[in-house]
Amino acid sequence: MARKSRVNRLKEAAPEEEILILAGEYGRLSVEDGDDIEQNSIGNQQKITLHYLEEHPEIKLVDTYYDNGYTGMNYERPGFIRMFKDLKSGRINCVIVKDISRLGRHFVMTSEFVERTFPEMGVRLICINDSYDSMDGNADASALTMPLKMVMNDYYVKDISNKIRSSISAKMTGGEFIPAAGSIPYGYVRNAEFTTYDIDPEPAEVVKKIYQLRASGESFNAIARILNEKNIPSPGKLRLLRGITKAKKYENALWIRGTIRKICSDQVYIGNRIHGKVKRDKVGLEKKRRNEEEWQVIENAHPAIISVPLYEKVQQINKEELQRRGKFEHRAECGNDYRDLFRGMVFCAECQSPMGAGKGCARPNAKTPSRIFYDCNGYRYSAHTQCSSHYVRQETLMQAVTDTLNQQIQVAVDVEQLADRLKRMPKVVCYQNDAENHYASVSAKRKNVEAKMEQLLIELTQKVIDRREYDYMKKQYAKKYEELLQEETKALSDIRAKDAALSVTEKWLDAIKKYQKIPSIERGLLELLVARIEISEDRTIKIILNYEDPYQPILEFLQRIEVVKDVS
Repeated sequence: MARKSRVNRLKEAAPEEEILILAGEYGRLSVEDGDDIEQNSIGNQQKITLHYLEEHPEIKLVDTYYDNGYTGMNYERPGFIRMFKDLKSGRINCVIVKDISRLGRHFVMTSEFVERTFPEMGVRLICINDSYDSMDGNADASALTMPLKMVMNDYYVKDISNKIRSSISAKMTGGEFIPAAGSIPYGYVRNAEFTTYDIDPEPAEVVKKIYQLRASGESFNAIARILNEKNIPSPGKLRLLRGITKAKKYENALWIRGTIRKICSDQVYIGNRIHGKVKRDKVGLEKKRRNEEEWQVIENAHPAIISVPLYEKVQQINKEELQRRGKFEHRAECGNDYRDLFRGMVFCAECQSPMGAGKGCARPNAKTPSRIFYDCNGYRYSAHTQCSSHYVRQETLMQAVTDTLNQQIQVAVDVEQLADRLKRMPKVVCYQNDAENHYASVSAKRKNVEAKMEQLLIELTQKVIDRREYDYMKKQYAKKYEELLQEETKALSDIRAKDAALSVTEKWLDAIKKYQKIPSIERGLLELLVARIEISEDRTIKIILNYEDPYQPILEFLQRIEVVKDVS
């Protein structure tokens, strides 16, 4: 019996009953979780998903999302975050994973997504190797085993992690542990053979200079400015120049106050190695900064760059500065605070750096509150030597966003009427009927050719025809089959075109209606409607929307069926 055709497995339901399934493939690999690199490699996960999609042509793969080297015990992973944003915007409505452990290994959090978050969002979840499909009528039978699998995954990664943590802790206590090369303090290089740090001559001289300047009374900002003026590479840029990192963000990295402050308070420069400044209590929890008394300090673990007297003098200067700051009068509090609302969404239009929030403090007992503003991080962290301020008040930002969204409300009335009219247009109805009839006709022809190909193989087996005749006829049928297969795929796309156009528009309409009902703008809704906010040097505010033109999907569909000849 010839193999069953991929197209033969298309659903036989009437096209109008088909749901547009826009899928995202998610994959994850983490050696920390104890993952089998060969079995769970990203490439292997891709192959499994592609094989599944071959058997389910009704599912359209829109995008792929991968996290390589991220533990499954939390969901702060770049690929997962990007996928979740696409789920919220409606770009995809289905998630495909190799198995439930790829989604996550934390029992409580993974259960929350599977049993509550995804169902509430109307998201379909497919776990291929677990034989689980949330849209399957028999999904409950498979779901019964999923909590157990989640518990096993949770326990497995915690067990592996605890063993690794215990081993590392023992090495730390014995002074036999050093981090990877990228984590070695500035001024040192890694000596893996003797489990220690060696002095890196050129950066070590810069460290000495920093301590001398601080000991003479220079501020952290002043020291950063001096080093930048002398074009001394910052730690990040030095790693880039040496090929330790390839991250482009370090191409123009400069010395900043925070880097100088960190170097001027680190015991590593008098030969002490410190472990445990930041760590988590147990696997799955966030890392937290520890009090100094909780640190593991191994004294004289490597050669010192700074003498103990110079180090102690600098620490005394740092302490006195903190004491002076503690005597500053308490400034007036801010009024409204929109920092959480705009976090990570405001960018400089010129250098594309994020714009960070700052607080301008009013004088004590002032009648006006302190103000929150945004300025360019590229300008702020380059000691004001790159780009420019792009200063803008948070109230100005809020007004610009509110005005833009209010304009969208006015447009929504016309768009909703157009969407409703689209469904009833005679030409659209006629197009839909023609597309369905054409699909049925082409599908029948393709099945007919497939049957002839199967019969041809039977005739060869029964020696009704010889190999030469078989090869000739097979070539003719294969060519025709491929043509019909392509035509059938296009016909199915034509059937779904209207729903695809309306799906995007209706997602936007739902978001706008929700915005009309709420008393103030919420973070989740802002992410759904706004992609980013850019501030120009002349302080012009540009709001870039996720749905830049809500008319466009409908107009593209009308153009496709030649209701509209030109789209301006």
